[in-house]
Amino acid sequence: MTIASRLAVFYATESKVLRRKVIPDSDAALEGLHPLPGESMLLLPLNMPHDDASCRGAIASATGAAPPSGRCCIINHLGDVIAVCNADPALDTRSAGPIVASENARPGDRYVDGIFLRNYRVKTASSDAVSKA
Repeated sequence: MTIASRLAVFYATESKVLRRKVIPDSDAALEGLHPLPGESMLLLPLNMPHDDASCRGAIASATGAAPPSGRCCIINHLGDVIAVCNADPALDTRSAGPIVASENARPGDRYVDGIFLRNYRVKTASSDAVSKA
């Protein structure tokens, strides 16, 4: 059995979001890999960098479109951001709620009418210590 010389990179066909990378035991095992509906597959040499940034670069080179990061938030029924994940909202679902793309939202933020809102704590002057002279 020969050792693998290539890896498979799967990405969303429409959005170009990196979905997953598969490093097989051998090149023959690549024949058994197939993209899921809505996905495409690239084969890249294992002797080249294959971190996420490098794979996104390969997707951009192959498709002519820069892929987004895939960073998304899961929103519960109250509109609260309850988790952050890597996903494609057009392909993925979560039972906890809808998936919405966002580079900056985080758990604790709210999603109202298509906009992410963040609650900030404001330090008031009355909370500062007062010294008597």
